[in-house]
Amino acid sequence: MILLSISIFWLSVCVDPISADPHITVEAHVGSTALLPCSLSKDFSKTPHVRWRADNEFVFERNIDGTHVGPGYEGRVDVPEDKLRKGNCSLVLKDVRITDHTFYRSFIVEHVEATNTDKIQEINTVQLNVYSQSVSAQVGSTAVLPCDWRQLSIQTPHFEWRIGDEIVFERLGKESFQGKGYEGRVDVPEEELLKGNCSLVLKNVSVTDETLYSSYILMTDTKKSVLVQNIKLSVSEKSEDRKDDRSAPSVIIISIVCSVFICIAIFILMKYLRNLSNFRNSCNLRRCS
Repeated sequence: MILLSISIFWLSVCVDPISADPHITVEAHVGSTALLPCSLSKDFSKTPHVRWRADNEFVFERNIDGTHVGPGYEGRVDVPEDKLRKGNCSLVLKDVRITDHTFYRSFIVEHVEATNTDKIQEINTVQLNVYSQSVSAQVGSTAVLPCDWRQLSIQTPHFEWRIGDEIVFERLGKESFQGKGYEGRVDVPEEELLKGNCSLVLKNVSVTDETLYSSYILMTDTKKSVLVQNIKLSVSEKSEDRKDDRSAPSVIIISIVCSVFICIAIFILMKYLRNLSNFRNSCNLRRCS
């Protein structure tokens, strides 16, 4: 089994973050607009110097002199100046692509005149999960998470499905590996994979299977993984289970309503009998007199 280890190297001095924002996860569909949150501790009279990076790649930078955009992000990213002066350094990422699926970090840069160097402080980290399709499945059913790698020319594909860094399924030729908790439940049939169909078959779906699944193909020449597809799996209970769950409150309500009607009927009957008794007593008194 081959696992991809990605080392993130930052050529900057990172000190205590300005804001105490925890690690944030944002989900976005391919083609949509994602907002990667970021906030500063105060407002500024002039535009602060803010920088965004994705892993070890430059994404966007705004300072008093203007903006700079990294390769591949032209026309797709911005930190609006009016919001930035108010302490909102959130990155707007348009036309989200599958390749945008990664970690993003935001920094504020201050120039130190005494040493003529830049002081760089990390603000926060955002994980952007990009999915191209959503799949729904019921508990106990079989789900097929679609995937197609025909655009890549590889004779014997080495394929993986993951949840984050956790291996769900891996296949290289006839050899395969099923991750912990997925034994006997997952497969990418070899004959389908050779046709370019890398769809994951997930049997006996459970509620805990609801998450984001990523498919990767491992390149033998570069020893690197290439992200092919991200699929969001939503799991619901069986329809009969939901019907049973809904029927229980209905039975209780019907029982309460019936009880109320019975009580009202008994009250009316008792009142009628009491009035009838009073009427008879009144008649007897008149006869006696």
